[in-house]
Amino acid sequence: RCQAVEAENVTVLEGGTAQISCHLQNYDGSIVVIQNPRRQTLFFNGTRALRDDRFQMVLFTPLLVRITLTNVSVGDEGGYFCQLYTDDTHHQVATLSVSVPPEVPVVEAKAQPVEGSEVELTCTSSRSKPPTTLHWFRDRREIPGVVSQQENGKTVSVVSTIRIPVERRDDGAVLSCEASHPALGAQRRVRHYRLDHVLSRESTQKLVPTNQYILLFDKNLNKLEQMPEQYSGKCGR
Repeated sequence: RCQAVEAENVTVLEGGTAQISCHLQNYDGSIVVIQNPRRQTLFFNGTRALRDDRFQMVLFTPLLVRITLTNVSVGDEGGYFCQLYTDDTHHQVATLSVSVPPEVPVVEAKAQPVEGSEVELTCTSSRSKPPTTLHWFRDRREIPGVVSQQENGKTVSVVSTIRIPVERRDDGAVLSCEASHPALGAQRRVRHYRLDHVLSRESTQKLVPTNQYILLFDKNLNKLEQMPEQYSGKCGR
């Protein structure tokens, strides 16, 4: 009877433990080799061949060979080769995929909110795989955002930007940015942002420079320098 080997694909969260399994059929004691995506031999008939203690042989039977990989990172992704050396070499590839859930997103305002104008808010999920989905909400109503993505190696940074009109009554209003991801299931990572200290038009006008200056003279009434009014507390030479 012909010998054969079958492999199982596996998906694991970053930092978790992956089980890579090779199923054997009609095994007669032939050589079994497991290699990583770089084609480095991890185990040769159950004996460790690569110095990486994260890999452990946990099962070697005529029906099943299984290894584990702890503290998985995105750099471990790829195809792991289960090879059976008989008269004809048989091999199957177990594809390891690593999922990276997002952290709680960060919300920032481009400027202080002023009544009668618009405020621009950005929500950033700096690292996830696959890319996280960001949603804005206010009073349980979704606010459409403009989404951009940037690849950082095997992970992705996602930014969602909104521009909303602001009135004085919006002072203290709360907006929420929610990050959803397949690795989180029904859970969400949420960041709340409060529109505090909404400035009135009058207060912003008071912040405009007056362009008034004070002239400084020495004791002989020679002009020394011209200074803005806010520095009038300084003494001349």
